[in-house]
Amino acid sequence: MERIFYSKKTSIMFVVAMLVLLILVCMLLTALTQMASMKHRAEYLAELIESAKKDEQAKQELIEYMKTDDYVIKWAEQNNKIKKDDILWIQENIPSAN
Repeated sequence: MERIFYSKKTSIMFVVAMLVLLILVCMLLTALTQMASMKHRAEYLAELIESAKKDEQAKQELIEYMKTDDYVIKWAEQNNKIKKDDILWIQENIPSAN
């Protein structure tokens, strides 16, 4: 069988080149794996942002509703602060309450 490497220097350079190639392949595979993971994470974060925007809009609508007299009356009735008869009396006797 013939000698593959004729000098020690050539064999060392070949081994180093193979190690460098192996390291580069591992780095490439790692980068591709991380890129896929990051892409998935970015999509998940985009969904969270969109959900938060919808929640914010719903919260603003609720705040606006809570400023209305209708909400105050319903809240007062549910918490036994006033009775239905009181509301009817107010609506009949105070013109600005209508």
